[in-house]
Order: sequence, then C-alpha cells, then structure tokens
Amino acid sequence: EDPYEKLTPREQQVLRLIAEGIRTREIAERLGISSRTAENHKAHIMSKLDLHSTGEVVRYAARIGLIRADREPD
Repeated sequence: EDPYEKLTPREQQVLRLIAEGIRTREIAERLGISSRTAENHKAHIMSKLDLHSTGEVVRYAARIGLIRADREPD
C-alpha cells in the first residue's frame, strides 16, 4: 500500500502546502483552522510517512510528484 494513501484528504492538502514552502501559521490561515490543528496535521503526516523533518517532507512530496523539484519560487 502506498503510504500517501494512508493520509486523510486534509493531511494530503496540508502536505502539498508544506511542500510548497508554506509555513504552518499560513497553512492554518489558508485552511481556516487553528495553528495547533495545522501542527497536529503536520505531526500526523510525518508519523504516518515516517519522516523526521520538514526537509524530508518536501523531498518526499517531490519524489511522488506533488511538486517539481526544479520549480522556480513564486
């Protein structure tokens, strides 16, 4: 089973935003949730995917095609 499929739709959404370089506080604002809830989503994502840093999250997202590694910053 693909570990990505273990994530809830909201966790998948948060993963994409983290991978785009969006900070947790801004993720919370964009999604209309508290910063604490956004932090909890991030912790669940990292636990489910066995990742230990934001950098690993970004590399994972690039590896599975959620983001392009060669993308120019906005």
